[in-house]
Amino acid sequence: MRRVSTLFPIGVGVLLLQGAVLTADWTPQQVAQEAETALRSAMQAWAYDEYWRLWDMGSSVSRAVLSREQFTDRMQSGTSRPVTGKQVEAIRVVSTSPDSAMVQVRFGLEDKRRPWAESTDRPFFLKLEDGEWKVNLWDFVGLANYFPPEFFQGRPLSVPPPSIPKSKWPTH
Repeated sequence: MRRVSTLFPIGVGVLLLQGAVLTADWTPQQVAQEAETALRSAMQAWAYDEYWRLWDMGSSVSRAVLSREQFTDRMQSGTSRPVTGKQVEAIRVVSTSPDSAMVQVRFGLEDKRRPWAESTDRPFFLKLEDGEWKVNLWDFVGLANYFPPEFFQGRPLSVPPPSIPKSKWPTH
């Protein structure tokens, strides 16, 4: 018992020293660039239906809750995907720390069932794990179902979705 009480302060000191070294080595610009690169890779994996690769880019927490098979099934059954060639229209790293980043992204999103696409703007939160930036897989599962099944039911293709004001509807 005495040995544990002696080793505990030493272990805490080592962890604090290691954290101080990590904090001293990072720059916000470096974090921003690495986080942006990781998110672009994740969006590309989604656009090309490489769900296994996207799952590997997921945080340990989201992978622990969602198996690769479950993730793949949800993504394949989803109704949305990034518009080919326009995965990322604009990207801006909003905030950073040594182990997390929030990235605001504007990207094209299309409905798999109908010829309908729109640009959407949303934040993504990334975490640094084992030296790599990881995404939250639930962000992608939610986006895969951006257009709910009833969104277009009974609606002719020429009628815009409710998000477009009636004054902007095309007149025939």
